[in-house]
Amino acid sequence: MFEALLEPLGREALGRVTLLLNHVLSAEPEATRRLTTQVGRTVGVQWRQWPAMLPPPPRAVWSISPAGLLDLDEDLLLVPVGVGEDQTLMVTLDGTELLGWVFGGMAGRPPMDIRGDAALAAEVSWLAENLRWDIEDDLARVVGDGPARVLGQLGRGLTQAVGAFVQRVRGAA
Repeated sequence: MFEALLEPLGREALGRVTLLLNHVLSAEPEATRRLTTQVGRTVGVQWRQWPAMLPPPPRAVWSISPAGLLDLDEDLLLVPVGVGEDQTLMVTLDGTELLGWVFGGMAGRPPMDIRGDAALAAEVSWLAENLRWDIEDDLARVVGDGPARVLGQLGRGLTQAVGAFVQRVRGAA
């Protein structure tokens, strides 16, 4: 019953994630140019090692639009994992490793396993290595350069502090 209540929230969250991903993609012309060579193909995301205290994220499947952006594919969200994998690139994210990457400063490529079409996998791998959300730039559009810089420094400091705390907890365990 609890999962039935969370499903609509998960779908709504996927819509917001899609908007964020497209915002990041559209800020980098090379990213959209690369994806226009893969129009109509699909990219699925599944999770492993998700923290037990959090509700599991929904399976996500996006198709690549002619503009080189992502369209959430509602029809493929219900297809069981493993069906049609020859048409879908599957990206598997490990929740624990991803959190470690985030709290470690997000340097380099995020930890992920990519399986499927080699050409599409190469493009997704390039995106993972080269795209980053410049949240400070977006904040500057809303609150100005000075406050955005201060908020960015605060966010980086908080991320480093949480990362150091996690490392100490892991070391003590």
